[in-house]
Amino acid sequence: MRRALAVPFLALVATVSLSACAPQPRLARNETLVVVHREPPTDATENDPAARDGWVWARGYWAWNGHDYEPVHGHWERDRPGYHYTHAFWEYRKGDWILHAGRWEKD
Repeated sequence: MRRALAVPFLALVATVSLSACAPQPRLARNETLVVVHREPPTDATENDPAARDGWVWARGYWAWNGHDYEPVHGHWERDRPGYHYTHAFWEYRKGDWILHAGRWEKD
């Protein structure tokens, strides 16, 4: 009886494990990445490059690594008609600094 239940159980575990590894689609909603009690640096991580047709520059920002802030460099995102890009930003709320991921939003 135990052996008969073991095979379906192992198949279920394998399916759940593999589905957790599947790539997740990028969401066009505001996602909080991290909450920190210390203010992030105010200086820019780098200068914005010149504009390129068909591309949007996703600005760099300061990320929290668990001990300190470290720069995350900007990168190019292919333009998405009907959407606009909102850059990553830190928000101060009730004594905490909250990092919001850069994201695409419908126009």
